[in-house]
Amino acid sequence: MILKRFINILVLLLMPFSGAAQEKPYADAFAKAYRCCPSVPRGLLEAVSHANTHINHLTDSDYHHDDPTSMPRAYGLMGLVKDGKNYFRENLHTVSALSCLDEDDILDNPEKNVLAYAKAYDSLLKTDTKQSFLNIVEQLSELPSDRAVENFATQSFLYSVCSFLNDTLVAANYGFEPYQLDLEAVFGENLTLHQAKNLTFTSEADYPNAIWNPAPECNYGTRTEPVSGVVIHYTEGSYAGCISWFKNCDAGVSAHYVIRSSDGQVTQMVREADKAWHARSANAYTVGIEHEAYGDIASFFTEAMYESSALLVRNICRRNGIDPRHTFYRDTLDNGTRLNQGLHSLGDATSCTQIRGHQHYPDQTHTDPGPYWQWNRYYKLINSDDEAISLSGSSGTLNHENYQDDERMIWVVEGPPNTVINLSFESFELEKDYDFLWIYDGDNVFARKIGRWNTRNPQTVTSTGSTMCIEFRSDCATTAAGWKATWQAKSKLIPIQHEEKGIAYPNPVENTLAIDLSDEEETATVHHAVIYNLDGQPVSQEVTFIRKTQIDLRHLSKGVYILRYGAPGVMDHEVKIVKM
Repeated sequence: MILKRFINILVLLLMPFSGAAQEKPYADAFAKAYRCCPSVPRGLLEAVSHANTHINHLTDSDYHHDDPTSMPRAYGLMGLVKDGKNYFRENLHTVSALSCLDEDDILDNPEKNVLAYAKAYDSLLKTDTKQSFLNIVEQLSELPSDRAVENFATQSFLYSVCSFLNDTLVAANYGFEPYQLDLEAVFGENLTLHQAKNLTFTSEADYPNAIWNPAPECNYGTRTEPVSGVVIHYTEGSYAGCISWFKNCDAGVSAHYVIRSSDGQVTQMVREADKAWHARSANAYTVGIEHEAYGDIASFFTEAMYESSALLVRNICRRNGIDPRHTFYRDTLDNGTRLNQGLHSLGDATSCTQIRGHQHYPDQTHTDPGPYWQWNRYYKLINSDDEAISLSGSSGTLNHENYQDDERMIWVVEGPPNTVINLSFESFELEKDYDFLWIYDGDNVFARKIGRWNTRNPQTVTSTGSTMCIEFRSDCATTAAGWKATWQAKSKLIPIQHEEKGIAYPNPVENTLAIDLSDEEETATVHHAVIYNLDGQPVSQEVTFIRKTQIDLRHLSKGVYILRYGAPGVMDHEVKIVKM
């Protein structure tokens, strides 16, 4: 399983733009701009738009935070900056002047936003027809032009543009020929840095997979408390823009790490021994990680980013003595409370939950990462080294009574071939809102989730195949009585081609279904019967009988169901039942 997941991760890392190659948003706007400005190379507008906005038309409604420390806002499909906060270049004004289009129209209209950029490109090209397209793209960027300070951020932006243009899948989807740019010629000795994803190389960073690109001393302070927590943020701006913004002394903000969406590249900007300025009163005891995301935020949280961030957190935990099981995961409680939406303080440095969102620390105003971050998935990635207990056979018990604090237990139940697993709970009591049980339809915690339980007894849970995975987690304080369950591997239902006649009646049925096998069985054979819906899920308790029995169907809604019956473990007969 570990090798399989490693291969999947590697494929994702080698295909940073595979998600972008599935859709063509705003195709008409780009096509019109190319027709109007044929000097603009095909694909370039989409490449810049993807690097700046993930091809989203950004407006003020796409931003959730606005304070002096927040990055300047980028607008429209092309990510143009109106107010650079005396640091970013205000390229909206530049593009408007070069294109002769009104700024308000450029901000409000996606088509004019792209067209204005294309016209500005055309205007700059006419001033010097020998300059490269990357030189023009750099001139139209919002990133500061001081190369002594901003070379890495600017080159990171240009690398994203070039990678998009070189990607054959993207090119085919957007209708342009792959550029086949020689990236080594473009970026020289810095190419290795821009291509680095989760590759170990020599650097000054605390995390060996990170690029070391330090923020100036004006943007961080001296740590006065040991590291005991990790704060998950998102940038509300581009990866390159965030790195650049943390170089701005007037911003008064920084984080220890920044992670790129496309491939999970990690840049460290503040040493963990120092106090980055990212979470107010929590700065003293936390490490801050910024994840590239803005606009359509969830689209930026790629598998590569989750994997990379989880590896980073695991490393931070090892070096700072943090238990990775203290990662936030209870995003929604049974009463409907959503702890991943809005501000929900989960305590200070002494809290059980030490790896959590910006929104979960006291004295905060920012609500990132909000409902977009998949916390349960993140927890499982961070704790992926936990081993499962294997159980096999036809039946058994699975008891976890009087459980302890700080537990994460995984069991994998495997029955014989062509069976399904029935897990029935005799008792179930967990600490409300803090300790949880998950059941998955497969042999690992990344299989399809059947359900999650905290205050409600799962009763009986059935898999669709011969394996079932059960996961239990408890927090660092307060326990309960726990749970006790039994499991049985039952033969997988074998569909038959014909329908038995005269066995079940009345049919259609309104309340109670009678089953009579008197004419079929002369001996006292024990039979089992269950009602299933058309998706193959049991909708009645299994009954055991000899010759005759009745099943109460009053709880079922009107529709078509399947009665299956037969000898123990071999329910190989079926009858279609119509519920009135």
